[in-house]
Amino acid sequence: MWALLFVVAIADEQNATVLITGATGRTGSLLFNSLKAHRVNVRAFVRSAEKAAEYLKCSKCDESEGIYVGDVNDTAALNHAALGVSAVAICAGVSGNGSDTPEEIEAVEFHGVQNTLAALAQPANVAVRGISGLRLVLLSSMGTTEPNSPDLVLFYKLQAEAFLGASGVPFAIVKPCGLLDTAGGSMKLLVGHDDTLLETSPPLISRADVAAVLEAALSYETSALRLDLCSEIGEPPTDLHALLDEARYPWQQMGRRPVQRSLSSRPCS
Repeated sequence: MWALLFVVAIADEQNATVLITGATGRTGSLLFNSLKAHRVNVRAFVRSAEKAAEYLKCSKCDESEGIYVGDVNDTAALNHAALGVSAVAICAGVSGNGSDTPEEIEAVEFHGVQNTLAALAQPANVAVRGISGLRLVLLSSMGTTEPNSPDLVLFYKLQAEAFLGASGVPFAIVKPCGLLDTAGGSMKLLVGHDDTLLETSPPLISRADVAAVLEAALSYETSALRLDLCSEIGEPPTDLHALLDEARYPWQQMGRRPVQRSLSSRPCS
């Protein structure tokens, strides 16, 4: 558990809505359940209502409970789920266990991100908030700077990062090191760039800590942020927005202006 309160602001209006793709995944479900517990209007885009019942604590597991069923390459379903939202967290990804074909990897890790961003930036959403009023947070991975990597997952994650960086939509890209299914809030969190944190011994981080950083990134004020994320033994942070500040390049600090947002205080978890 995080030791202190920290202030989170999900969007400019109290009725703003966040969509999570891959919400029944191990990290996506942590993010969904945390946002819901903190009374944020949140939707889950999932491939299975049955899996949503297991991981997202829903009963009807339909749109009345914010559960939308579809695939990230089903643009009609994505557009429907994203209509009226102000932010999207992309947690969808392939299994990574070696069973995915190259075509499946490209479809999910690259084209799925393209489709999701297009759904967020559909004309109806832009008309209400403008491009600057939208936000997309992408759960990527460390290891994408390795030039000789044979891992197609990392290759297409990098393509998705590049696409997002050129999109004009305010974004944050969070690139964790090795993921653990352990409790969060007990380790010192490290931020960096260019995979240098892979030298951390061991390069591991709790999914719960990653989900907490994703949640903080949804309300972070910068329009462009890309960071590596790992952990080590030490004092856990008490302010995740301050942690995200550490990941900014020096020139990103210049001319920084605060953004007025509706705030709600809650315990970090």
